[in-house]
Formats: sequence, C-alpha cells, structure tokens
Amino acid sequence: MTVVVLGAGRGIGREITRQLVAAGREVRAVTRSGGVPEGAQDMRCDLMDRASTFKAVEGASVVHLSANVPYTSWVDMLPTMVDNAIAAAEAVGAKIVFADNLYSYGPVSGPITEATPERPVGPKEKLRSELGKRLRKASVPVATGRSSDYYGPGGTSSLPGELAIKPMTQGKGAMWFWPLDVPHTFAYLADTARAQILLGDDERADGKVWHTPAAETLSVRDFIALTGQVLGNARKPLRLPSVAVTLSAMFDKRLRGSTEMDHQRTKPWVVDHSAFESAFGPFPVTPHEKAIAETAQWYRSA
Repeated sequence: MTVVVLGAGRGIGREITRQLVAAGREVRAVTRSGGVPEGAQDMRCDLMDRASTFKAVEGASVVHLSANVPYTSWVDMLPTMVDNAIAAAEAVGAKIVFADNLYSYGPVSGPITEATPERPVGPKEKLRSELGKRLRKASVPVATGRSSDYYGPGGTSSLPGELAIKPMTQGKGAMWFWPLDVPHTFAYLADTARAQILLGDDERADGKVWHTPAAETLSVRDFIALTGQVLGNARKPLRLPSVAVTLSAMFDKRLRGSTEMDHQRTKPWVVDHSAFESAFGPFPVTPHEKAIAETAQWYRSA
C-alpha cells in the first residue's frame, strides 16, 4: 500500500517521509523541485495543477497533505492546492491526513483542546478554518493533526529554532520579539511527524481533529534558559521590540503577515493533547533537553 506525502521536500512533510522510509514503508515523496529523503520514490508535481496532482496520488492508500507556501501566497495558492488534493484522494479512495496548525482557533483564553471553539479573526486564521472544513466534508476519511510551533532537524522555518537554538549553537544569544515570560507549547518535529503517521494508520483517527503530542509547556524564557544549559551558553536572550518583525519582513517574506498571530505569542499558548493519548495510548515524546541537543547538532552539520 503506497503512502503519498505531498510536500515531502521540507519541514513536516520531509520528516514524515524520512520516518516512513526508515520503517520500510513504500513512500512516494511529492515535491515541486525534489530533494526528498533517500529511499522514497521521488516524484515532481505542481499541486496547483489538478491533472498533476491526480497523477501524484495514483494507487495511494494514504495521502499526507503537508505542503505549504509562504504567508504571502496562502490566499492565492492554498485553496486550490487543498481542493486538488481532495479531488485526487477521492478519485482513488485514499485517506487524507492533514498536517494543520492551530490558527483556526483564533485568540484563546486558557488551554487549547480539540473542543475549543474556532473563532478566527485574521484572514489567515479564517482561511485555515475554511480549509479544515472543506477537508472534513470530503467523501474519503480525513484525519487532521494540529500542531503547535515545532523545532528540530529540518525545521527551517521554526521560530524557536531560528531565533533561539541556532544562534545559541553558534555561541550567540537568543533573540525574541515578544514577551519572554509567556508560556508557549513548542513541539519537536520528529514527534509531530510520528503522530501524523499514527493518524494515517489508525482508523480511529478518521473524521476528527487531533492535537499532536508535545513535551511540557515552558515559558519562552525557561525554554531559552534550558537551551543554554544544554549548549553551555549562558548568554541572556535579547528582547527586541515587536516592530522589528515588521522591519525584518521587508527582507524576509516568511515573516510577512506574521503579526496577525501575535496573540499566540503575547498571551499563554498552551496546547492540550490528552485526547490523543486517551484514544491511541501512551505516546512518549522527546524531552526538550534531548530535542534541543539533536536540533543543535543538525544546525552544526547543516
């Protein structure tokens, strides 16, 4: 049975592919430009093209929808990409596993569970909510795995990775644009990918939204301090003004539009994944200490 990973070239899609290959699974890794883990079937596809997408999922039993584009292209591209993926999966009767984030909930108060109402406010939040609804109306089984900000090897767009672990690995201090003493759930990329694979393999996941497991929630300050302990770097973090994000976005398109989600970083952002373990049993996550060390090693070798 072939598992197809759409968006297998980077981030969560690449890690899902890597783990499936390591487990001896038959994996078709779909990207626009290649660069997929060794051992996977390397296939080029433009998800904006329906015929190309149909060809990419031929013979699939499970389709991991993990493709993404920069914020600036979300409105123009994501709806078409998702619609094409749904149509292609329906054509072959394949289950879809959607690697989602938590934007759909909008601003929240208290821990976030799967029962938290979706009250999106900003345009990207509303878009993610609408895409989720489209997927859950598909005529094939759909499991949605929602994850908080992740870090880890391969996490090239990770805020905790790029702003804290990477510079601290280089002997520098961490930088942060938002309050440091706010608790925030940070997930480890390898754990998130493992959870997504489980959702694809277990019929009990079908038709539902799940929060993928993560290690204990820490304040950003405590996470940075722990990173310093692991790396032997005692430098204190540099708290930059939030306007620096707006200025940086002039040169880095990954940051454009990110201020819409400032509420996730200025107020507690605590994700509850207890429903996942209640349904599927214990899910050992990687402790932050080990995850930070492995991420630092990746940055050193990159």
